[in-house]
Amino acid sequence: MSDQPPPELPPEDGPSITVHVTATGATADYLRQLAAVTGQSPQALAIQWAAGQVLVPETAFGDDPAVPDWPALFEGPPDLSEHAHAYLRR
Repeated sequence: MSDQPPPELPPEDGPSITVHVTATGATADYLRQLAAVTGQSPQALAIQWAAGQVLVPETAFGDDPAVPDWPALFEGPPDLSEHAHAYLRR
């Protein structure tokens, strides 16, 4: 603990800052969907997006060329869906 007094806060009646944020296209759609899931307003998420707090993916989910196709990730038998009941009874 120090004996110094706490720093003084700036006055609240200083000049205001007005900001307008516009999101369009896929970014706006993503922010609306995210708002529906999180319960926040699209406007609040747009402000967070402009501030860099919300990241909007550049590609649609599942369209990233760096991610291999799902069949390449699955290592089970190719007929799993046809014989699932028999496999579970083994």
